[in-house]
Amino acid sequence: MSIEESSPSADKPSEARRGDGVIWLAQNNNDKSLLISGMNGVAERLLGYHAGEMVGRKFESLLSPRTAVSITEDLEYADDAPDFGDLFPRLRDVRMRHRNGEEISVNCSLNRMMSQGMNACFQLMIANDHEVAAAQKLRDFIATNLDGRKELDPITGLPNHKTAKEFLPLLKNYLSDSDMGVVFALIRLDRHEKSLARYGKEGCGQLLLHTYQCCRSTFRAEDLIFALSDHTLGVVLFDISRESSRVVLNRLRWKVSNYRIDFGGKPNFTITTCIGFDMLSGSAEEVFERCERAMAELDANERNMLVEITA
Repeated sequence: MSIEESSPSADKPSEARRGDGVIWLAQNNNDKSLLISGMNGVAERLLGYHAGEMVGRKFESLLSPRTAVSITEDLEYADDAPDFGDLFPRLRDVRMRHRNGEEISVNCSLNRMMSQGMNACFQLMIANDHEVAAAQKLRDFIATNLDGRKELDPITGLPNHKTAKEFLPLLKNYLSDSDMGVVFALIRLDRHEKSLARYGKEGCGQLLLHTYQCCRSTFRAEDLIFALSDHTLGVVLFDISRESSRVVLNRLRWKVSNYRIDFGGKPNFTITTCIGFDMLSGSAEEVFERCERAMAELDANERNMLVEITA
């Protein structure tokens, strides 16, 4: 178990989790080249390439022969001639070449970026249709296996501890043949006993709801949130790696601690949370219990910490 106390990464939120594929291109008229200057992980997975494998290669090497001909025949490398950004909208069917040689028809769009030196730069966005279909399938699974059987916590109205423990093994079994990364996290209100003595059970319920609202505005719509106790939330984050989890959960932790609310007669009241997380791999029951045990072992006075839990 390791503890992370640094502020959240400056990475863009959209880069923390999977979505559309992105290929960055640079057109150099002097060299008469249209080169790949970068690809994000989604594009690499969609096309079967390893990290950085295609950087520096000609863009045509990623295209089907027919699409490559459409580009190379019409593209003129002159400062006063139409560039790739002018040519791309004319292409009706863009096909890219998977690493295994298979041709893939892609739904993509192009954004012009700020030029760098002699290079005209572009960002090619590839719609991840596979991810869209997988996300809908996941939503259907949740609707069938969670929405109809969940028991609600009386204070927050969220699915309760019993529901979370019963649902996680079903989710793990559903994802057994998927490469989707899923994280389970526990979010504990700090100094709960002192808050309970001062503000009562109802007041602590309001603080838990406030934390839930911070979660809801930070996480994606499909991510799940449970009320595990009167001072703990359980969270399931979909389509995420361990590294990206640190970014997302650190962002939440600092958002909660910097959010000022009117509470207990104080206009600038703030709270903090400790968050423990682990990948939902292996036994779902063991991950659940491991997270609960690790958070219970934290000193009662520990505040505003991110705890990375490993088996």
